[in-house]
Amino acid sequence: MAAPPPWADMETDCLAHVFRRLDLEDLAAAAPLVCRGWRRAAADPSLWRALDLRRDHVARFMPWGALAAALARRYGVARFALAGFLRLCVARARGSADDLALPPLLASPAADLEHISLQCPRLRRLALPQLPAGDEARLAELVPRWPLLEHLELDAKPSASFPALAAQLGRHCPRFASLKTSGAVKPEDAAALARSLPGLRSLCLDRSYLPRQELLTILAGCRGLRELSARGCVGFDEGDEEVARRGARIERFDVGGSRMIDELQDELAAGDDLCDSSSYVDVM
Repeated sequence: MAAPPPWADMETDCLAHVFRRLDLEDLAAAAPLVCRGWRRAAADPSLWRALDLRRDHVARFMPWGALAAALARRYGVARFALAGFLRLCVARARGSADDLALPPLLASPAADLEHISLQCPRLRRLALPQLPAGDEARLAELVPRWPLLEHLELDAKPSASFPALAAQLGRHCPRFASLKTSGAVKPEDAAALARSLPGLRSLCLDRSYLPRQELLTILAGCRGLRELSARGCVGFDEGDEEVARRGARIERFDVGGSRMIDELQDELAAGDDLCDSSSYVDVM
């Protein structure tokens, strides 16, 4: 029986198929160092279409972290930070990245977003951490560069620029169907969702400050919703009959754990512990 061919002699397509099981770190700092064949296969743009940079991002890019050290040696620099890794990943994708998730604590959010908007025009899914106020406003301006965007996840809802963001999504992203965020939903925010994104299919507002009237506005305007999650919110009661009636048409409708603000105040006055994850509400 003939011996199997050496890994180094495998066809590039075959190696790339195997490399799809590797983490981004291994694709960037391990596989390319084995030989020229592996380096060529690891550079296949199809391996870099989904870029989730959220896992252990702080520890991995400390100077003593294994990944940061390996990349610093590979590229001959004193320190390889997250911004450098992001640009490496985006460069390897060669414009084909369609799923990108960024971690919190970005050193230069404005510069990173600008770079992504220029180098990743085919994004379908985008997840962003909480951004400084100035960068929140900039996000709405960048949306037209992602005409294929279908899903947007924001750790914190933009405070002042959300209506502009919703308008840009409705105007420039015809496939946009899914939004996940958390924060204080103001009347103008609810009106923007109803006006600009009536065809939205999935909306997650868990742990938000969501007054009853704003929820009813969203339910009345976003007639295309198939999934709405508003768990653990403050501003309406989970047993509200009108909310339940309006939400009955939605396939997956979940408002469990939501309560009126006066109920929350009563619990605070009674000294109940509200620091667990089920009671946390983001009101940024």
